[in-house]
Amino acid sequence: MEKFNLPSTVGVAAIGLKTGLIIPNDDIVAITADTVKPFVEDGDIICVTEAVVARSQNRYISCDKLAEDISKKLKLKPGSTLAVISPIASRNRFALIMKALAMATRGGKVIVQLSIPFDEVGNRVIDEEFATTRIRLKKVFKSLREARENTPQLNVLIREIIAALKLQEIGYNILSIRKITGKGIADLTVRTPEGKLAVVEVTFGDLRKTASKAIGIKKDVEGAEQALAIAVDLGHHKIRIVDADALINRPDEAAPITYRFSSQLDSYHDPDVIYTNEIENLTFSHPITGLDYRHLYLKMIEAGGAEGEIIFSNNPLKVYDRGYINGICIGAVHEREKLRELFDAFGAMVPVITIGDVGPGRWGVIGSNVSDFEKGVMKLLPGDADEMADKIKDKIKQTTGKDAEVLIFGDGAYKDPDTGIYELADPYPAIGVSRGLCNASLRTGVKLKLQVDTLYNQGYSREEIEDIIKNKPNKVATEDLGTTPRKMTNIIATLADLVTGSADAGTPIVLIRGFKYA
Repeated sequence: MEKFNLPSTVGVAAIGLKTGLIIPNDDIVAITADTVKPFVEDGDIICVTEAVVARSQNRYISCDKLAEDISKKLKLKPGSTLAVISPIASRNRFALIMKALAMATRGGKVIVQLSIPFDEVGNRVIDEEFATTRIRLKKVFKSLREARENTPQLNVLIREIIAALKLQEIGYNILSIRKITGKGIADLTVRTPEGKLAVVEVTFGDLRKTASKAIGIKKDVEGAEQALAIAVDLGHHKIRIVDADALINRPDEAAPITYRFSSQLDSYHDPDVIYTNEIENLTFSHPITGLDYRHLYLKMIEAGGAEGEIIFSNNPLKVYDRGYINGICIGAVHEREKLRELFDAFGAMVPVITIGDVGPGRWGVIGSNVSDFEKGVMKLLPGDADEMADKIKDKIKQTTGKDAEVLIFGDGAYKDPDTGIYELADPYPAIGVSRGLCNASLRTGVKLKLQVDTLYNQGYSREEIEDIIKNKPNKVATEDLGTTPRKMTNIIATLADLVTGSADAGTPIVLIRGFKYA
């Protein structure tokens, strides 16, 4: 393609331009100007992905250097305990940061608080149904425990909650608890790890009698394939589980399996947190990446020479319950300042930093990516991105005589409705802009489709509608029925990100024409 000429019937257009490989210390200013030279016109917007700009600037940092900076800014001594608050769940974006945080403790401990059930950009960190059910069970358990002194009969309900909690821990999905939810005819209705619908009867002692009852109930529950009998010993903190059919019909083959819950009892009492000792035998793999981020981050902490602990909670202050903490690092991208304010308001007596405070440049390690996983090297966002955008703009003017604007872009601001992932793991879609875009306004106005529908329903003809929209735009325009206001540079950057792709399209430069941003 030697020209990029568009007919008058075209509105906004965007094309990705190939450049070939860009490596550290390349002249990204000259490369961009040469790439767009055959196509650029006055008023175009030239978008360059932050990845190639940062690479050309040699913007890298090692885990060793980052750990030194973290340790210095948090004033950590060897063997310190560090709390990491609400990091995003990403191997590419945060795994090496986690390793550096662990290294900064110099043989200490890292306590990580992960939000339930998603991180701030929509990555699933724990199964939503599991987490929701478990938190509800623990809230009921706490209420029953508090009320039990006056009503000993509540032990019957407590035993069923404990049975449900323990079944969850070994892979069962709790569908209903009759005395709590009012649903079902069995004490518990569950889905087994194999996917079978099962009924469960719970007792304090007589498993055989309970098994017979469970078998009878199973016959009355449509689709039930299995019956279980469970005995809960509240005094010795153990439960016994057995297949009811096997116990009654094949008793020699039906030895109950015993599980103890004494080590989890304190965890059961806290309805705001799901602790690691409650889910030791479970894996929560991300539906797209297949990663269990709890296991990944524990592995990275271990690689950094520290002891790791993960808690799942939407209350970040719960890290204080895990013992004395020497420093706090906010791992969130978009909520980092709000979380810092939360800890400051709570009266944090130790240093509190964000991932934007460590590492060089304006953004620290926000928006960083893995460059070399084995060597522990990360690529950072570009330095002086606005200045770099102006340099590219001036070079294009010098080379072509055309007056274009330049935008350096990162992640686009969009959410995939299928995966639920909000793509934006960078601080903003537009990392840097040239001077002509610095004061770009919000995108406002009235929806054309609304104007057309309104005027058509009022009886105007096609020709009359066209004349009104062209010459009398305020005839049907009302501000409260306008389009959703968005910052122009965010829209432009998101468009560029969608065009260039984040895999192997090989088009790090996007030329946008016809976009009115003033």
